[in-house]
Amino acid sequence: MDSCQWQNIINLDLPDFLDFCLDCSKNRPIIGHMEERPQKVFHVGKYIKDELHTRGWTQLDLAYITGRTKSDISTLMAGRKRLSPELAQELGVIFGNGAEHWLGIDNAYQLSQTDYVDQAVVVRSELFGYPIKDMQKRGWIAETRNAAELQQEMGRFLGGDLGKPMSVSYELPFAASFKRTIKESSLNNAEKAWLARARQLAKACPAAAFHESNIPKLKTELRRLAAKTQAAHRVSELVIGAGIRFVVVEPLPSVRVDGVAFWLDDSSPVIAMSLRFDNIGSFWFALLHELDHIEHRDAFSFDDLQSKPDDEAEERASDNAANLLVPKQELEAFIMACAPRYSEARINNFATRLQIHPGIIVGQLQHRGELSYAAHRKLLTKIRDLVTQFAFTDGWKQPTPQLLG
Repeated sequence: MDSCQWQNIINLDLPDFLDFCLDCSKNRPIIGHMEERPQKVFHVGKYIKDELHTRGWTQLDLAYITGRTKSDISTLMAGRKRLSPELAQELGVIFGNGAEHWLGIDNAYQLSQTDYVDQAVVVRSELFGYPIKDMQKRGWIAETRNAAELQQEMGRFLGGDLGKPMSVSYELPFAASFKRTIKESSLNNAEKAWLARARQLAKACPAAAFHESNIPKLKTELRRLAAKTQAAHRVSELVIGAGIRFVVVEPLPSVRVDGVAFWLDDSSPVIAMSLRFDNIGSFWFALLHELDHIEHRDAFSFDDLQSKPDDEAEERASDNAANLLVPKQELEAFIMACAPRYSEARINNFATRLQIHPGIIVGQLQHRGELSYAAHRKLLTKIRDLVTQFAFTDGWKQPTPQLLG
């Protein structure tokens, strides 16, 4: 032991020195500080007794001061009665520290006496951690207030094992990796429910046989459609014809998902979209971003247009989608020539030359920070009604496709 350690020991007061010796006997020397031990929680009566002792008062004296009977005080001191807010106010005046201090002591003691919570409360709390009312309103789960039935409904809906209790931390029975603007590192429950519904819909969605060789042609055809607003209604037909199931699910509150690409099995890719931003720029970028994930057979992707890529697959998908719509060199040349005066006429002329919708140009300029998100809103055409006209859709009061099982 060096001189510094000995100096630490010499400087310990008696209680800490005794603790040090005890730790040494257990071969666990502690130099400089002692381990904290959990403090025992005492009844409020003990603290009242201490105050009385300090002042040389008796319970009868306290009864006199408060205008109460000795029985009232002794019952409280013995722990047979809870401290009332009125008496807490009086103790705050008599002993100081305020009523909150005395009520806090009493509440801490009462809580220390039990850690019991009815399991039924736990189950109901976990169930209602999901947007149950919205899910019932959408017809995703049955209308019921019975906890056992609701737990079974949620287990069925999420695709889990009905023999196991569902918990608020329940994970969907297929792998996922995702990114969002919010700081949480996992899906919130509304997003789990949205994704489970997208998967349900995808299972019922018909599609041609999938072959990777179909994707280059599909990308060319989709790029051609991106020139005109009305052509968006053909997206579902083209994507499904290439063997990729395409579904649209209206987002629940708290869902921050634009698009998702996943696989039901090795030969059944899916693109699901929320269309939470109803504008042509957001739609085409999200669609081609997810298509890039399918082309590269990424196991799963979960994307938010407002977030920045934080891994190679996301960066690749974003770059490829943006470049397919508006070649990077063309966009940079346009920015160099026009910044910061992006007039509607200049944007329209540039879009005409590239044979792309001007709203897509606006979207990319906004994403790069060249335009505010309030600029040129007129060019950001709404296309949700066109996209959902023929797509397998759940939401916006449209008839939901009949699902099996």
